[in-house]
Order: sequence, then structure tokens, then C-alpha cells
Amino acid sequence: MARHTDSRSRMIHAASELFRQRGYHATAFSDVVEESGAPRGSIYFHFPGGKQELARETTARAADEIEDMVHKAASRAHDPVSLIQALAEIQVQRLEASGYCSGCAIATMVLELAPQDEQLSAEFDKVFTRWRTALVGHLRSWGVDPQRAVALADLIMAVFEGALVLSRAARSSEPFWNTIKTLITTARCLIGEPQP
Repeated sequence: MARHTDSRSRMIHAASELFRQRGYHATAFSDVVEESGAPRGSIYFHFPGGKQELARETTARAADEIEDMVHKAASRAHDPVSLIQALAEIQVQRLEASGYCSGCAIATMVLELAPQDEQLSAEFDKVFTRWRTALVGHLRSWGVDPQRAVALADLIMAVFEGALVLSRAARSSEPFWNTIKTLITTARCLIGEPQP
């Protein structure tokens, strides 16, 4: 028999995927219960704060996921350009596997809820802060100047978010890769690396 924590974890995972694909407003608690296979009465037991509490939990999960993704990509990389390439490969693999339904873990919610919901907006900002911090840490380890590391990290985040939207709309990874190629060229200029 599954423990309560297993049901809670399954619900967070299900909500994360549903929010990522459909958005916050288009996802009902009944969808989360159905997707997770959790008992019907368990949603308010595990999330007495309702849907907003569930959104906070999925946002915290997104921060962990994005941070893990950066570290995984960095373990395959040897410089800033290969980091971007490795991150792109991870993102595209997920995007294609989802049939172009899954983009950024929180982008859909950010567009729907920020800045109307100040509490969740602060949580969204924490996700981007953790993403930026993870990127800057690896960029600095390869000798990128601190200010340029922050600028490049912000550029990477902005380009990845936009590229995911373009590819979801086109239902093709081609717009994503075209955008990433330009990002790599720009990154080389920013860090003073010669073009190939």
C-alpha cells in the first residue's frame, strides 16, 4: 500500500506536468487526481491551502529540476559553449518526447499568474534566481568574468524560454536549434572566444 507521502509526491509530479502543458487555470484538481492515480479525497488532505499551495510545491520542484538539469549538462561540458549545447540537447529531448507539449516547468504559470499573485511571483523569481546561480557558477569555473557570466546566464535563460515557445508553436525542434546556434555565436562574442 502506498504511503501518504507517495500520493503527495505523485500529485506534485502530475500537477507539474499538467501546469507545464495546460497552464494553471486550465488544470483542475480532478485532473491532478486522475493523472496521479491518488485517492480522490487526498488532495485537500495533502494540500489544505488548495490549488495555490499545490502551485507553490510544483514551483519548488521546478527549481530543483532546472538546477539538476544545469548540473547534468555541465557534467558533459568543458566550456560555456558546450554547456549551452548540452542544455539544448536535454531540453530538445524532453520537448520531442512530450510531442511538443512540455516547455519550461513554470513559464505557463508565470504568464498566467505574475504579477497578479505576489506570493507565487516571488516563488517564480526564486526559480530563475536558482537557474541563474547554477549557470553563473559553472561559467565562472571556466574563467568567465563575473559580470559577463551573469549577462550570459540571463541571455541563456531568455533564449531558451523563447526558443521553447517557438518550437511548441511550430511542433518542430528546428526553431529551437536555429535560435540556439545564434545564442552560441553570441556567447562566443560575449566571452571573447574565437568563432570556429
